[in-house]
Amino acid sequence: MNKPSKEDWSALYQAAIAFQRAAPWEWMSSEDLFAIENPDDSEMGYCSVLGSGGEEFGVGMFVGEDGYERCARLIAGEVDPEDPEESMMARSISLLFADRDDLEKEEREVIRSLGLRFRGRNVWPLFRSQRPGYVPWFLEKAEAVFLTAAIQQALVVADEIRAGELDLSEGESKNLVLTRYYRSGRWHEERRKVPTLSQRQEPNSKRIDAVKQAELHLLRSRVSGLSGCWELDIFALPVPIGQLPERPHFPICFLAVEAKLGLILGTNLTEPWLNLSQKQDEVIHILTKTNQLPGEIRVKSDKVREIVEPITSILGIKLRVGSLPMLEQVKASLYEHVCGR
Repeated sequence: MNKPSKEDWSALYQAAIAFQRAAPWEWMSSEDLFAIENPDDSEMGYCSVLGSGGEEFGVGMFVGEDGYERCARLIAGEVDPEDPEESMMARSISLLFADRDDLEKEEREVIRSLGLRFRGRNVWPLFRSQRPGYVPWFLEKAEAVFLTAAIQQALVVADEIRAGELDLSEGESKNLVLTRYYRSGRWHEERRKVPTLSQRQEPNSKRIDAVKQAELHLLRSRVSGLSGCWELDIFALPVPIGQLPERPHFPICFLAVEAKLGLILGTNLTEPWLNLSQKQDEVIHILTKTNQLPGEIRVKSDKVREIVEPITSILGIKLRVGSLPMLEQVKASLYEHVCGR
């Protein structure tokens, strides 16, 4: 891990202190979206000021096109902000003002080394990096530098809004977002087109390779018929795995249960960075191990449907998207067992 230098930390904490003193959440909503272009690599960060709800205070920045999609859907109410899987699979960098006990020992040591002092509740700067599949972690150098710029530019945006010089809602109907960017030694702003949602698919997502096709045809020939109904889901399990000091990750769970009685038919834990083909391998493995094929498989999301559909179409299995009552019961028991809740 490329750690921030003392100078990086100093700049970041000074930006956080200025942000806290300004308290832009007093006149900005968490739904006010604006963007910051990273001066180092031109990657986009989609930002919102947190605190208008009176619970979490700070600034959150979703990174890249996938980050924008998650941010936009969160603002639109299409995802549950309390859903652990949604937060696990996001790519974001954030500043939150927390209590002293929320900070790790290393973070308190950085604050001490900079000669800074914070007293009271919800006043201690807490910086976190979230990468898809990983546990929220300490910032790397590039993230610290980017977040510093984002906080500083967020204050510029907030000041313009407070002065009545800027309305972030302008351009929303044309899918434009206010963007701050650095050129020729100074910061500028313009309204830019945002990424189009749900149009980025993994190449050949609707296809399945010849080897898998042969494997599925062989599986179908070994089974006398199709019967019963399965519920199947693929989800992140909030149990950190990994050896410190490396960043731990959250495993992905493949779970299939019988729809009437809730009997577990197959389950497996994998690393979170599997590609589409590898995820299909896991589903095929579960089907093969059971030595039986259902007449119908139910999944709860289009995301899982896209993984499973090429398989079920070859096997002649009906595929439906809907609620999974039995699987959710099993999932709740699994969470209670592994997470203690």
